[in-house]
Amino acid sequence: MTTNNTTTGPILENNIQTICRSVARWFVRKDNKFYDINRPTTPLSRRDVEQMMFLRIRNHHPDIKFSDDLIKGVRRRTIDDLSTREDQSIPVWAGEINCLPGNTDRLVFNDGAVTINSWKHPAYRSLRVNEAEYGIADEFFAAIFPRAAEREMFLNWLAWCLQNESDKPTWAPLLYSRTKGTGKSTLCQLLAMLFGEDNSVTQNNVDMLTSRFNMTALRSKLVISEELQLRPGSRHATVLKSYLTETTTLSEMKGREAERVKQSCCFIFTTNHLPTWIEEGDRRFYVIEVDHAGHASGEKASEFTALIARIYDYMGDPANIAKLHAALMARPLPDTFSAKSLNVSIHATPVMLRISAASERTVLTLLEEELNRHGLKAMPESNLAAFISQSLKSSIGQTRHLMAELGWTKFKVKWGGATFSKALWVAPEFSVDRGYLQGPGMEPVKIDDHLNKAMPDELKGIEYIE
Repeated sequence: MTTNNTTTGPILENNIQTICRSVARWFVRKDNKFYDINRPTTPLSRRDVEQMMFLRIRNHHPDIKFSDDLIKGVRRRTIDDLSTREDQSIPVWAGEINCLPGNTDRLVFNDGAVTINSWKHPAYRSLRVNEAEYGIADEFFAAIFPRAAEREMFLNWLAWCLQNESDKPTWAPLLYSRTKGTGKSTLCQLLAMLFGEDNSVTQNNVDMLTSRFNMTALRSKLVISEELQLRPGSRHATVLKSYLTETTTLSEMKGREAERVKQSCCFIFTTNHLPTWIEEGDRRFYVIEVDHAGHASGEKASEFTALIARIYDYMGDPANIAKLHAALMARPLPDTFSAKSLNVSIHATPVMLRISAASERTVLTLLEEELNRHGLKAMPESNLAAFISQSLKSSIGQTRHLMAELGWTKFKVKWGGATFSKALWVAPEFSVDRGYLQGPGMEPVKIDDHLNKAMPDELKGIEYIE
């Protein structure tokens, strides 16, 4: 590094202050280690920080000439000296990283230490653009959402999320199409640009989103989850529900203890499979069917492909994103819209009504009717799972959830001369004791005898074996 000593006095002091202000925004320190705020999981030595900061200084302040006095002054003030000026030394990190949308400060001071703000101001928002218009995006929205009510609902949700960026909605759009090439991914890319690509994350499946080490996702503003599939009552469903509705959640990063994280995420999901796993009355998902004639093998595929090409050209100009953002920020929201509560009785889409008709509640009713019709007070889990899977065309993973809803209890018992215990579901107010089934209105009876008498042949003949 070439240096000189020609800069002295007030000019030197001014240059040191200018550089220290930059360095104090680039790094934090904790437990005698240093961290780049953009890579806070990787500890740095003092020597690392000195090397990095002087290379950055040359790029960020090319007009300032280096000198021995300048280097010593910057090193001493940013690293060695105790200072009451927050902008002149590398601050102490409290260990927290939060997404604070709308706050352009990457470091937020509180009681002498700083929290790292993972949210970054999207570059397009600094452009001097006066127009507020949808442009070709309006045509794209009309193509991918052919039903006006669904299009308006989605755009209201999007506008609310941008207008209230520091807050979060408690429900999310779920884009469903049986066919491929309907524009779901392109729409998600457009949304990522609106929120800022640095503030958005895409997860390929729900396992990654609900995994143990998911801190990165929860520190984002927009979370895109593709191919969403859940089982009612599963751990994934429970965790995702809390992410959608809660503003604080427990999360973990590799190498660090789990911590409570404030999150303001808004979610959007996609799937190519009809989400029949959505429970009746679930108010977390606004399902939109985006199948249209422009899909990959549809009759209007060429026209839609041309529109997608135009959309990508449109997205390539940050000024267009700025105009679209301005239009959405100015979009008036009707009094009937709420991002905090999804009234499914009013806003249910046609596909949501179809899902409801084929929902778990329907399966539950059919199962209850079948058990009552035959007077069954006990049933082996293997036969039950096979009946749910083969006859009711539902997931065997729902067995425990369905039977719990009906109030049945699972026992591990031996019967029929078996030398090992098997899973047996027993009706409410009934129990098993030494191979006998007992309950109100009946004398104790051998489990085998009850099953042989009550269980119809079609249920005896099917068995699910893992």
